[in-house]
Amino acid sequence: MTSRLTLLLACALAGRPTAAQHRPLAAPTTPPTAAPALVAGPLLGYAEHREAAVWLEVGPQVRQVAVRYRPQAPAGAPWRTASYGGRLGQEFNPLTIALTGLEADTPYQYEVLLDGRPVARPYPLVFRTKWLAEYEAAPRNFSFLYGSCLYLNDPAYDRPGKPYGQDPRILTTMARTPADFMLWGGDNLYLRAPDYSSAWGIRYRYRWHRAFGLLQPLLAARPNYATWDDHDYGPNDSDRTYELAGVSTACFKSYWPAKAYGEPDNPGVYQKVSYGDAAIFMLDDRTHRAPDAVADSVGGRPNPAKSFYGPRQLRWLEESLRASSATFKFILNGGEVLNPYAEKECLCYYVAEYEELLRYIQQNQITGVVFLSGDRHFSEINRVQLPGFYPLYDVTSSSITSGVPDLTGRAELQNPNRIPGTLLLDNNFVKVEIAGPAADRTATFRALDRTGRERWQYVIRASELRVPAR
Repeated sequence: MTSRLTLLLACALAGRPTAAQHRPLAAPTTPPTAAPALVAGPLLGYAEHREAAVWLEVGPQVRQVAVRYRPQAPAGAPWRTASYGGRLGQEFNPLTIALTGLEADTPYQYEVLLDGRPVARPYPLVFRTKWLAEYEAAPRNFSFLYGSCLYLNDPAYDRPGKPYGQDPRILTTMARTPADFMLWGGDNLYLRAPDYSSAWGIRYRYRWHRAFGLLQPLLAARPNYATWDDHDYGPNDSDRTYELAGVSTACFKSYWPAKAYGEPDNPGVYQKVSYGDAAIFMLDDRTHRAPDAVADSVGGRPNPAKSFYGPRQLRWLEESLRASSATFKFILNGGEVLNPYAEKECLCYYVAEYEELLRYIQQNQITGVVFLSGDRHFSEINRVQLPGFYPLYDVTSSSITSGVPDLTGRAELQNPNRIPGTLLLDNNFVKVEIAGPAADRTATFRALDRTGRERWQYVIRASELRVPAR
C-alpha cells in the first residue's frame, strides 16, 4: 500500500434485518435523586475477576463516601464496605472507589453511602465479575453495546438556531437493552467554546453532562469503558497543539475510571479491555495527533511527521495485537479507519501510520481484527479486501443524540467500501453479540434506533478473519 488510492483500488478487487422487539419510550423526565449531595452516579467502571470500580460525584457538603457491597447469593450474605480516602469538599468532587476481594463469575449488589447514610436509586445497583474464560473448554456467549456522539442540549451555551441534540430518550432504550458492558467510542460529551477555553469550563461541562437525569440508569446498568474524540478532548478537530490537553486528560480520567490509561512514559487515554474471547484496544486519536494541515506526504512518500496515534501508542497497539490470542481483536478508534470519503478525520488520511498498521497486521498474520469507529453522526460498515489477506471491516456507530448530516449530493453517499444496507442516517447505537462454538464464533452487529428497533444486522465470522491458506 502506498496511499489512499490503494484503499480505493482495494474495494474494486473486492437478509433482510430481523424485527427487534422494542418498548414504547417513557416521557423525558429526570429520575428523582434521594440525596441532593449525590451530583451524579453511580457509574460502573471496569469489572474484573476480583475487583470492580464504582464512580460517583458528590457535592462539597459531603464529608464521607463509601460503597457497601455483597454477593447476591446466598441471601443475607454479609456486607463489605469500601471507603473513599481522597480529598472532598471541593467545587468538583468526582471520585472512584475500588471494590476488592471479589469472587470471579459472581453477581454482586451494592449501595452508595454518603456521610454514613444509604442513597436510594430508582434502578438496580448490581454487577457481575468476569468468569475465568481462559480455562473453560467452550467459550461463552456475551454481548456489548457501542456508541458515540452524545450531545445533550444546554440552551445557555449551545450554538444558535435549531437544537443540535436530538431525543435523549434513546438513553432509556440503551439502559433497557441487555448487554454485558458498554463501549463509549468518543464525543461522549461536547465541550462548547465557553468550556474548552478554560480549565474550569472543562470541569463544568463534564459535571453538567454526567449529572443528566436520563443518563443515570444507563451508567449503572453495566460496566463502562471509554475513549475520546475531539469534542470531549477540546475544540472541533483538535490535535496535540491544544493548550489545555493536560487538563482534558486529567478530567477525562477522573470521570471514566479505568485500570490503566496510556503507558508510564507516554500520556494518553488508550487502554486494553478483555472480555471472554474478545480483546478491545481503545485508542487515543487526539493526544499525539498532528494537525490536519500537515502534509500527507513529502517527496512522494508518506510524511512520518503527520502522526495520528504517535509512535509509542502505535507500537503498543502492534505489540498488543501480536501478543493477543483473542478470537476477535476489536480496534476502537474515535474516527473512521477505512473510509477514504470521510472528510479529513479518517486514519487513512494519516498515510504513514495507516500504512504501517495495516502492513504490520498483514506481515505478522494477525487474525480476528475488526475496527470500531464513531464520529460521523451516521452508522455504516466499510469493508476492504486486502490482496492475499482477509477482509478488514470498520463498523461505525454514530450518533446517539447528535444531529444527523445530509449526504445528498456528496460523493460519500456512493462510497464503494460501504456494505450495502448499512448506512443509517438516524440516531442509533450498535449491539454486538459474540456467540457460537469455538470452531465457529460469530460477531453479530445490530444497529438499533432510539426505540430499540433493529435497522440493520450484519454477521462477521471468525473463520473469515484468518489468513487464506496458500
